[in-house]
Amino acid sequence: MAELNLIQLNNEKRLQILRKLGYDIDEQGFIIKIETKKGVICEYGGEKVHINTVAILPGSLKIINANPLTMAEYFMDIDNQNE
Repeated sequence: MAELNLIQLNNEKRLQILRKLGYDIDEQGFIIKIETKKGVICEYGGEKVHINTVAILPGSLKIINANPLTMAEYFMDIDNQNE
């Protein structure tokens, strides 16, 4: 398994990074794509991604909800790509 170092950021820092990547948050705190104003849906959990639970993952830019299930699925995908 490839080594991946995770760091935890406060919401202000998360938002700064997201804005540099073309994302923002709506009035409820959900991540949206700036150019379309559409909400970001976690590809693993199928739910909208909130600033409080966002994980910004390396590689091809993935923005997912950081909960045990979605993180486990992400790491399984990484393992499968490295086989």
